Amino acid sequence: MSSEKITSLIRAIHDALQSSEQLDGVQQTISRLDALDLDGHRCSPLPPQIPLHFEGELKAAVEHIPASLKTVAQALSAAAPFLNWNAETDSSAGYYEAGADVGQSFLDGNLVCRLVGPGESFFFSEDLFLSLFFLKPRTLYRDHAHQASEMYFNLTGPCGFRLGDEDWVDYPGDSVIWNPPSRPHATRVYGIPFLSAVSWVSDLDSVCRVVPRDDWQGLEAQLQAG
Repeated sequence: MSSEKITSLIRAIHDALQSSEQLDGVQQTISRLDALDLDGHRCSPLPPQIPLHFEGELKAAVEHIPASLKTVAQALSAAAPFLNWNAETDSSAGYYEAGADVGQSFLDGNLVCRLVGPGESFFFSEDLFLSLFFLKPRTLYRDHAHQASEMYFNLTGPCGFRLGDEDWVDYPGDSVIWNPPSRPHATRVYGIPFLSAVSWVSDLDSVCRVVPRDDWQGLEAQLQAG
């Protein structure tokens, strides 16, 4: 039963991405999911897991998924009791460079559920990483960069992104961002919890490097002030 619910969730994300397949990275994500053959793959028995203090905010995030993504919201609600959520830390599985200053706001406010990937994921793949990425309201995910290009399929919004040297831009739920390799990017979350399906289609062993900016403390203070 749990494997069917998780498979249905991945399929719902796959189908919802079809409207944005003109984007290079979305095409690659879809094609890798097609090649994965979910029916023929064994779903790894990861234990259901979610920190208790996140339960209410994750539920609120699902409630804020727009009507255009109704199928995704329904699949996510059905799969929710079986998902394996973990917080990323500044030393998570070698994902960040040693000593990376990701900020307390991010450390206290993030969760990741790995759906597809080379390890600790429900479905194994050597050339696709697909996860659900959650951030609490009023969280700043500081500027960082990695060799892997990255897709954000934002399920909730509005949320702010700073891409490279561009100014902050707000994106609604049901929006897609494709960030090319090594371009710094940051995310800020307002009053609505942030939930996004994130994919990497190359360089899955990339290490994340924090890119210092002089406005982090001010941004974090503004977010906390509401």
